[in-house]
Amino acid sequence: MPKAVPRTNGPTAASNRKEPYPKTSPKSASAPGKENVDPDPKAKSKSKSKSSPKNQTDVDKGDFRDIHLDEVRGEVPCYDNATTVRRKLNKLLGDKSNIPGTSKKWTQASMVAEMVLLEERSHPVEYNKNASGPTASSLGGFLKKAGQMGGGDSPCYYWGYVLLEKLRIYNGEKKSKSREQAEKE
Repeated sequence: MPKAVPRTNGPTAASNRKEPYPKTSPKSASAPGKENVDPDPKAKSKSKSKSSPKNQTDVDKGDFRDIHLDEVRGEVPCYDNATTVRRKLNKLLGDKSNIPGTSKKWTQASMVAEMVLLEERSHPVEYNKNASGPTASSLGGFLKKAGQMGGGDSPCYYWGYVLLEKLRIYNGEKKSKSREQAEKE
């Protein structure tokens, strides 16, 4: 029978090593030409001592869900039609941006979860006979509808509008011209 040859790859290959891995010190890792080297370590300490108020306000915005919206007769008036709300929700889903305050991306499931949180934090809103609040299926159905008020009776229309309005205020965006015109009427 022939003599066994040591393996050069696989789970036992590490045990065939004759010498241990070379030890590296932090000084040798930061040698010029290496990756992850701080080009000017003094600049880093200077930037920490000088903090601008702009950076502090960006971090300290708070929770967008806590923004209070003006109500008329116990409900937030919707100044956008269903088409506009659908377009804005689809844009939010398509941007793959993060939910403010988290590292999670906007998905239909996370959007419904945010709508449910908004619903829980506010007073009850009356829906049509068959609706019971925002759900994943009602959001999917609302986003598939067409027409200016297609899906206007869906809870996702109302809570989607509330969500978008709070995000607009949180991000410091201005009202659209059509929105300002609808407020005047």
